[in-house]
Order: sequence, then C-alpha cells, then structure tokens
Amino acid sequence: MNLSVRHSRKLGALVIAGAIISVAATLAFQVFADTKPVLISPSKGSDKAPVTLIEYGSVTCSHCANWHKTGLPTIEKKYIRTGQVRYVFREVATSPAPIAFGVYLIGHCAANKKTLFGTGGQKAYFTVIDGFFANYDKVMETGDAQPTLKSLAKKAGLSTAEYDACLKDEALLEAISSRMQNRMEADDVKGTPSFFVNGKRVSGHGLKDVEAAIQTAQKAQ
Repeated sequence: MNLSVRHSRKLGALVIAGAIISVAATLAFQVFADTKPVLISPSKGSDKAPVTLIEYGSVTCSHCANWHKTGLPTIEKKYIRTGQVRYVFREVATSPAPIAFGVYLIGHCAANKKTLFGTGGQKAYFTVIDGFFANYDKVMETGDAQPTLKSLAKKAGLSTAEYDACLKDEALLEAISSRMQNRMEADDVKGTPSFFVNGKRVSGHGLKDVEAAIQTAQKAQ
C-alpha cells in the first residue's frame, strides 16, 4: 500500500515536472520567436554635446572612404573628443551593396555580442567600420572583402562560427536595410557622403564644408 502511494506521488511529480518543462520551453520559444534584431545607433562622442554631426555614409563609397581618411580624423580630434560634437554614422549601402551589408552585419553582431562588461557596443562596431574604411583601397583592388572582414570581426570579438552565423542572419539584414531606407527617405538623401549638422543639411562634403557648418551651429548656441 505504502509503495503504491509513493509510486503514485512520484509519477504525479514527474507529470507536473514534465508539464512545467513543456510550458517553459514553449514560453522560451515564443520569446525567442518574438525577439527582433537589436540595432545600435552608431555614434562617437558625448550625448550631451551641443552640436550633432550626422553622416550618411557607405563603406563601399570611395568619397566616403576618402572622408574617413582625410576629414573625419580632424573632426574627431578638434570637436568630438573635446565634447563639442557628437558624431552619428547612418549606414548606406552603395555598390557593391552585398559587401556593404556584410560589413554592417558584422558591425552590429560585434556590437551586440555579450561580454563580461556588457556588450561590444560602439567600440566593437567602429572597430569593424573604421577598419574597413582604412582597408578600402585594398578591398576594391582585390575585389575580395572576406579576408579583411574576417580579420576585423576577430578584432571586434567574434569567433569564426559567430562570423559565419552573422552573415546568414536574414532578420538582422532586413532590419538594417529597412532602417536605412526609412532614414534616407525621411532626410531625402540621394548620395554619399551626405552631412547634417543640428538637423541642417551641409552643402558640400569636404572638411571645410563640414567644419564651417559646425562652427555656424556653435555660434547659434
């Protein structure tokens, strides 16, 4: 009699435990299925900076690559690092677009990867973006972006498996593409690089043009 009761209790406990596991698994699946890709808003500098410089740029645009080599370093040194300007990079994919999207995918995956201190964040993202701009000429000459992108992904903290999985993430790709199109349409952006300072379009895309717009915005404070 006692053995039978114990057996029944054990069986009941197993059934309940099984039900709990089943419910938990279902909820976990639903949470996973409902999870949308997380896109960071790429930026450098203080959020409290009085002037915001927005660049619509493409990692496969020669003019953008030139700006990132000859113009942006000056803006970073004089204005961003001194807390005067917050720089925002908005992704655009120019030809060859598959390469551009590949770079953005890896940038976001690196930014979202969890670490002991949170996530890779802006530092990981710009490790990929800035690194690719620095290697622009080599990539375009060879026509092969894989070696450069794999190297940058590793520097940004992604394993080979994470790199491969990231480039196959269709949901993330769609999220990047959708945000890009929405922002370009909203600001009527037709080419790259395009700049806005405190919401006003900059006429021209050289260092002098951007710096003049920054100084005008500073005087208006």
